Amino acid sequence: MEIKFETVTNDTCELYCKIGIKAYKEHYLHLWKNNDPTPYIEESFTIDVVRHELKDNLLSHWLIYKGDTAVGILKLIKDAPIGPFNLKESILLEKIYILNKFSGKGIGSLALSWVEIYCLNSNKQVLWLEAMQKGLALNFYLKNGYHILKAKQLKFDLVLDKQKPMYVLWKKIRRP
Repeated sequence: MEIKFETVTNDTCELYCKIGIKAYKEHYLHLWKNNDPTPYIEESFTIDVVRHELKDNLLSHWLIYKGDTAVGILKLIKDAPIGPFNLKESILLEKIYILNKFSGKGIGSLALSWVEIYCLNSNKQVLWLEAMQKGLALNFYLKNGYHILKAKQLKFDLVLDKQKPMYVLWKKIRRP
């Protein structure tokens, strides 16, 4: 399967927002009181927010394509220290959302491999992310070589208390 990654621009930020909102709602509505993720959507997926973020050289937004179809999004934060790893060696994978229709087809694994190569090409040795303690994503990351660094809680007040526990996961990236 061939997937490709396209840097988000001002011209494609509307598509990035549309795919991000749809994928997020498909996978994470259950986290929110009244199934209403408005606080997260307003913080992450408005055109104004994304256009503002595109001006920050430490942030990197990507559309994931399968053929000519946008199937997901990625957001990376360069120079993002975590635990014992300093900013010069670490990148945060802040968002990776795949549309439900394309989940479970290997796109997530290919995307992680692409992000790891991106890290190496950026002279980074550590990739880290946050994942819900409950749900399929945690096992996916553990199977892909990530390690639990610590527990944390989601910060949004409108997230159900039982859904707030998360883990910070990390992986040392090495050249093949």
